[in-house]
Amino acid sequence: MKILFVLDLFKPHIGGIEVLFDNLIERLLQQGHSVKVLTSKYMPTLPAYEKISDTYEIYRVGHNRYDFMIFCLLQGIQLAKWADIIHTTTYNAAIPASIIGKISKKNVILTVHEIFGQLRYRFMGRKGFFYKCFESLIFLFPFDKFLCVSNYTKNNLRIYFGISDKKLITIYNGIDYTLWKREQFPEKEQKALRKEYWLEHNYLGLFFGRPGISKGLLYYVQALPLIIKELPHFKAVLIVSESKNNKADDIKAFIKQHHLSSHVIWIPGVPYTTLWTYILASDVVIVPSLVEGFGFSAAETCALGQQLVTTNAAALTEVVSGKVNFAEPAAPTSIAKWVLNFYQGKFETISERRFEREENVKKTIEVYETVLHKKKEKSL
Repeated sequence: MKILFVLDLFKPHIGGIEVLFDNLIERLLQQGHSVKVLTSKYMPTLPAYEKISDTYEIYRVGHNRYDFMIFCLLQGIQLAKWADIIHTTTYNAAIPASIIGKISKKNVILTVHEIFGQLRYRFMGRKGFFYKCFESLIFLFPFDKFLCVSNYTKNNLRIYFGISDKKLITIYNGIDYTLWKREQFPEKEQKALRKEYWLEHNYLGLFFGRPGISKGLLYYVQALPLIIKELPHFKAVLIVSESKNNKADDIKAFIKQHHLSSHVIWIPGVPYTTLWTYILASDVVIVPSLVEGFGFSAAETCALGQQLVTTNAAALTEVVSGKVNFAEPAAPTSIAKWVLNFYQGKFETISERRFEREENVKKTIEVYETVLHKKKEKSL
């Protein structure tokens, strides 16, 4: 098969979606398929064209994920002539990919991550109206199949947008368990890391990821006074990716205003290859998200066998396992309660759940084949 991926962001950009598609493409190539990726030239230094191999090429247009929606159309129509099928994802790439598919008469598969719906208003206020309209607009365009990263996402598409069950399929994101394996990280490295930050005798609650409203970091920080009151040696380790227009400054202001700085270790970012050591060096990981289409942070923490406090929101209840406590979303009091419960040795134990990358790829290829087979039948 020849697959054209239309993605508003792709590597070297870092994110869960980029990892998902990079893994899928890698395995498609291993199985003898050919791939072309049409994505945004979000950094001026990136080449407009890269030939990775005879069966793998990357094309970059526009200047960011927004103008990509316009600039990708002409290039996409040209590349679609080569392709057997088009695969795209929410959000910015979805509409142009559907248009490209319609003009080129090629089938289009859409991978759907989070569905925010009314939560847009909670996250963005009045501005959320325009984002909600854009989200709704995407699902007015035609797609042949909707690949949902969780049953939570699938049910949202069914209920809020009336998508037919025949077009919906749940394919969980895959996790590379060769990386997320507790046994390969020596305990001495974890002890050394705690010593580096002078945290040998503290109880550590780790948060890692983006500080956006939907990730719930502010609610964890607001829970700190309640936790510290009962557990004075508690420290919050925050590995937070910072960029313009994020909520990091608001969270730092709250920490300063409430005199919490001595209980917070703020780390702007760490290499992906060392993240596992930070997770294992902590006593508990906190994932206080308000909405997750899948929840990589939670699922990967569980893959390492680490203790987790997360919310009983969205897809999180589908993907977690091991030692878990569920807090109410957007509730600092609840977060504090369940962190303290872990300290007292109280937690829920959930049977192991695994999300193999091979299964993700296998099911995706099956969808490609089903869609192309139906197209072939119609043409006969």
